Amino acid sequence: MKALVYTCVLDAYDRVFPPLEPEPGLDYLIVTDDPGLSVDGWRTLTIDAKRFTSVQQANRYYKMLMHRELPGYACSLYIDGNIRLLGRTSEVLEGLVASGAALGVFAHPLRSRVADEIKACVQQGKTRPGDKTGAEMDYYRQHGFTDDAGLVEAGILLKNHLHPGLDRAMRLWWALYRRFGSRDQISLPYVLWRTSLPVMIQSYSFRQSNAWFGLYAHRKDPRASRHYAYVQARAYDSMGYRALLSAWHASWRLRRALRRLRRESRV
Repeated sequence: MKALVYTCVLDAYDRVFPPLEPEPGLDYLIVTDDPGLSVDGWRTLTIDAKRFTSVQQANRYYKMLMHRELPGYACSLYIDGNIRLLGRTSEVLEGLVASGAALGVFAHPLRSRVADEIKACVQQGKTRPGDKTGAEMDYYRQHGFTDDAGLVEAGILLKNHLHPGLDRAMRLWWALYRRFGSRDQISLPYVLWRTSLPVMIQSYSFRQSNAWFGLYAHRKDPRASRHYAYVQARAYDSMGYRALLSAWHASWRLRRALRRLRRESRV
């Protein structure tokens, strides 16, 4: 089974690290706009992101339509640039193909409705009240979408390229993203409902401890320094970095406790 594992790193938003258990039967690829980017265990595909309206749109294009850009693979795994490959990735891909599903996804851990996700994105500053998310939701409802099909996270996607319904669904997803330009996990539930695409929902969350995927902070996350993101990523493969990360977290807890004591002392 020829399989592709890939991620997109544009505008230096993330730092990618080598897979912990690289497998010779898998092709590891970073899509990037940085011709000098080099990571052990990965090859790079340098693109011209300027042909898109933004680096976000460039990312979504390859995320949704890589099976068209690089045909010849039986299946693929897309991961966000801040996700570490820990275990045998082939096991996850083989599970998707064996299921007969076209797409493998993770259920959203906090919400189950698109409308609730839109509200949360506005509150968190991920979208703005004046953008097209309201019009997008109205469009879906006008086409019969009842928003009861569940919500998924789009940070990891498994694709069965041999399934006849995959390409149509991914092209629709891309068309909706180009039309509304919102977060892709807002449009994906509608796509899955509209196309009746068979989906395999993973039985665990990649945000929790598991054998295959490890999450760390984005390199450009304003809430975390680059040094913290690096230590967090390296903690998956080094006991020394795990100890450093634990000490970092302990210092946070100590500072929070001291702030709480100061507040209480003023009362």
